Amino acid sequence: MIQIKILASLILFSTIALPLAAQTNTTKATQLVDSTEVSTSKKNTMTGDTNTSVEVNSNPQIGNTTIQKPKWLVRDTLTYYDGDSNDLVTAGLGFTPLSTATISPEVENPTKPNFQERRQAKLNRYIDTKNGEGTLFGFRKQELTPLFDGKIAGTEILAIQKQDGVGMLLQIPIDFDKNKPCIVAVPATDSDGVLNAKDVQIRGLWGLRHNCAVVYNDKGLGNGIYDIDHNLGFTLWGEVQSGSMLFYPSINNREQYIQKYPHRYAIKQLHSKLNTEARWGEHVLKSLEFAFYEINSMFSPNDQIIFNKDNTLVLVYGASDGGGAALKAGELDDQNMIDGIVAVNPQIQPNLDTFPVTLKIGSSAPQQLDAKSIANYSAYGALYIPCAIPAIKAYKDNSYVPYANYFLYSQERCNALKNAKLLTNGTPKEALEKLHKYGWTLEMDIQLPYFYYTESIGLPYQYISAYGKYDVTENMCNFSVASTQQNPIYYSGKVAPLEEISFEQIWGMANGHLPLWNSHDATVLDLVENEDLNTPRREFYSSSQTKDIIDYGTEGSICVYQKSQEPRVEEGIKQVMASGNLHGIKTFIVHGRNNVKQLPNYTSRAYVALNSLVEGTQSQLRYIEVENASYLDGRPPFDNTLLPIDYYGEDAIEWLWANLTTQATLPVSQVVHTKPRGGKSGYAPQITNKNLKPIMQSPNRNDVIQKNDGKLILPN
Repeated sequence: MIQIKILASLILFSTIALPLAAQTNTTKATQLVDSTEVSTSKKNTMTGDTNTSVEVNSNPQIGNTTIQKPKWLVRDTLTYYDGDSNDLVTAGLGFTPLSTATISPEVENPTKPNFQERRQAKLNRYIDTKNGEGTLFGFRKQELTPLFDGKIAGTEILAIQKQDGVGMLLQIPIDFDKNKPCIVAVPATDSDGVLNAKDVQIRGLWGLRHNCAVVYNDKGLGNGIYDIDHNLGFTLWGEVQSGSMLFYPSINNREQYIQKYPHRYAIKQLHSKLNTEARWGEHVLKSLEFAFYEINSMFSPNDQIIFNKDNTLVLVYGASDGGGAALKAGELDDQNMIDGIVAVNPQIQPNLDTFPVTLKIGSSAPQQLDAKSIANYSAYGALYIPCAIPAIKAYKDNSYVPYANYFLYSQERCNALKNAKLLTNGTPKEALEKLHKYGWTLEMDIQLPYFYYTESIGLPYQYISAYGKYDVTENMCNFSVASTQQNPIYYSGKVAPLEEISFEQIWGMANGHLPLWNSHDATVLDLVENEDLNTPRREFYSSSQTKDIIDYGTEGSICVYQKSQEPRVEEGIKQVMASGNLHGIKTFIVHGRNNVKQLPNYTSRAYVALNSLVEGTQSQLRYIEVENASYLDGRPPFDNTLLPIDYYGEDAIEWLWANLTTQATLPVSQVVHTKPRGGKSGYAPQITNKNLKPIMQSPNRNDVIQKNDGKLILPN
């Protein structure tokens, strides 16, 4: 596919074959819309009213009628995808191949993949249709044909916010509706860049299917990985360079550091010393400014603004960290640019210092909700979960606790915690009780072994390091990021050079979050215990008490938990706290009741309660809490017990769309009762509408969530 630089005039010279609709000019992307096609207001635009006058006095970026490029914007490349050989959503692979088998695309030169090969690697994701994706949400298999296999044609523009190095990507589908314009902003999930597969193939796909432009931003993180040994890093788009990198840490006495700590890496979120989370909302708003600039430049016939915040529907749709960024954008939007927000399992920290809030579940007594950061509660979990696992019982009729058999040395962790006076009796039961008191529930227990094994100490470490602005050479708590054994045979997490996986391949595999897995049982990059009594290795295999006994690196875990409460880290946490004021924006927060990663009490529940106090009767926030849902998506080993939360994110944004385009009445806040698929883990039956109950416009009164004046009341 031809890739060309954007010219100042935005006239594209291309020789690629175009659809018939575009062959009268150079490309579909260069066809200009008559300014009289754009209606005056959002209300008239989205309801199909015939008012055809043009409002050009309200540009979200500069406030005048002439199109002007934002000073902070550096446009990189523009590519038109024909929807056949390549496309916006599947990188030319198509839904059917992605949902049929795991694909291993051919790369001409594995040590130097080109941009399209790197892009395809990022969007190459096996789609498990048994969990409902492809039938009930995401791609609609029933709407696909051999000639249209989920591939969407259109234009893709890459750009950078130059001051902060924030990556942005704008997708304009070939059937972008110029008469009823809309933009969907998708802040990246986790620490990934703008080509996160689930963002593109679930949230972005929803926008493209509704003929909207979709703009992604990487929240200032962008999958930034730096190879200290070889002075190599990635550009925003995955090219390996020794200069002009996305992230380049300054390391004093670099050779000395390498000699002592070979095969080490720096990660942008952990080691940039920027605490980018404090500006997530700003990055979302700037991505919208970028989108407005580009669609005006592409379609305006006379350099006058024809799309603005008053006649263009603007939605923000994010999950996990992206969900937190979506809410933070709403809090900063005092210009009424955003019409609606959907935040799925948001990683958000509401500020409860001034406004205490309470939670009441069923007939239980009200409890005041504490303000705890993910840095703190995930560090607490990493401390006690390895000890607690033998006490975990299978939930309800399920006889299987996934990954529990991986933990052969739980009692050694218990003993170490007892020696450190962090347990009294040193039993798994005591550790599990501590976890329950801290926010994890009985229903969450069966996820804990898998959660710890796959996230481990890396989850709290990335936030603590970011909030505390730690330098890579500080090796906080004697941890560092290293390449490890990449083969699961005889794997013990030891530091080893990259051999089976090249550095060039990492960008396509990684999402900026540790560990980076090569398989279910081998990591490529991970945090390692530098002071392990045997050799530096991943903490799951580490000995910190006695040389011959694995205790999962207890000393490092204790240190990380202590760091989460130090003034340096607490100062960073204060910088990212959320106000709860969404300025009356119509918003859905969707959260899995069994989410062990973004604990509901410290994130969504606390935020909803705070919003009810801060905004009062002006609040347009709806809270949807889903039973049998977590941060996981209902794939093995939890296919029989958990359901995909993304179904409900899409359901929520469909409700927003209906309200904003046809004035459909929005549902009230509610608990959605679901039914797990059941069966044996790994062999659960196909998911159906009997499992996934949709959000109800008028739910049973016993399912309604009440929120008022800082009080949140949930049904059992």
